[in-house]
Amino acid sequence: MLTFALPTGRSFGECVKILECSGLPVSGLKDAGRSLVIEEGAFRYILSKPSDVPAMVYYGAADLALAGNDVIEEAGIALAELLDTGLGRCRMAVAGTSEIAEKFRGGAQRLMGLKVATKYARLAERTFAGWGVQIKLLKLNGSVELAPALGLADCIFDVVQTGKTLEANGLSVIKETLPVSLRLVAGVSSIQLRWNSIFGVVGAVNSAVEAKKWKQES
Repeated sequence: MLTFALPTGRSFGECVKILECSGLPVSGLKDAGRSLVIEEGAFRYILSKPSDVPAMVYYGAADLALAGNDVIEEAGIALAELLDTGLGRCRMAVAGTSEIAEKFRGGAQRLMGLKVATKYARLAERTFAGWGVQIKLLKLNGSVELAPALGLADCIFDVVQTGKTLEANGLSVIKETLPVSLRLVAGVSSIQLRWNSIFGVVGAVNSAVEAKKWKQES
């Protein structure tokens, strides 16, 4: 039995769509209710908070996972990326007011000590450090868009999909930093020990990705 870790929340439906179009059994996932572990055919599915999915794979609780590369990068965990599904597309970005956007146009010196609100502390530090900027981090687990309006931060570093939430809070994208999508990943030990079983799943998902089967069914 192969074990898949899947993120709950906004990307869960897309994960189910990927698996279904790849020919994997998903009827139990569609009717999961409050269940966090579902066994169906030759598969076990673990439903987990998105930020915990990489750890599920790394520590061997799951053989495979679907996870956004933003979450994987933030976890700082070494996983084998098997393919990019192309679904769940969005981008990491710095967002703020027009005044902060003007500071960005002035170069790194004007950004020193910038207060940045984010759920992605590791990624934010690495990104700004790459620009030669030292920042003050405010780690929030939700509603980061409120931070500039409340005077808690100068700008935010977050995943942006449509930009409507930013607009509703008087913010706009200043700088895009990383394209994000759902990736199929595996643990190194699982690849070494269970590659014959994993290979078939990777092939099925890859075929679905190349054929864009979810578009045909939507």
